[in-house]
Amino acid sequence: MNDDERYKQGIQVRTEVLGEKHVNRSIENLNEFNSDFQNFISRFAWGEVWSRPGMPRHTRSLVTIAILLSLGREDELRMHIRACFNNGVTQDDLKELFLHCSLYAGLPAANAAMHMAEEVFKELGISPSQQT
Repeated sequence: MNDDERYKQGIQVRTEVLGEKHVNRSIENLNEFNSDFQNFISRFAWGEVWSRPGMPRHTRSLVTIAILLSLGREDELRMHIRACFNNGVTQDDLKELFLHCSLYAGLPAANAAMHMAEEVFKELGISPSQQT
């Protein structure tokens, strides 16, 4: 696969995972300063790594969220929490992931992610499951 094919594949996967609105905004905001970087992201992250057959997207989403939570990368974390539902991740998956991350990444980081997820649920019109 050449770079152009990898870029096209990357744009397709990036759109499927993050959504058309997000990818279109990235493309519309291209300029001399950021175009090489955006091309690199599409080719490498999405056209190469996220396109590999060895791990389902559901798992890739959870791993990505766990890493971003651990590193405290809030903007990317919010984006991937929003996008994870495109990959079949459920609220229960996120709840279990945040509990697990609280042990290894720290309670404050997991607590912040839990609150962030609730904000994203609200933005998306998803109500958290009610405790009975």
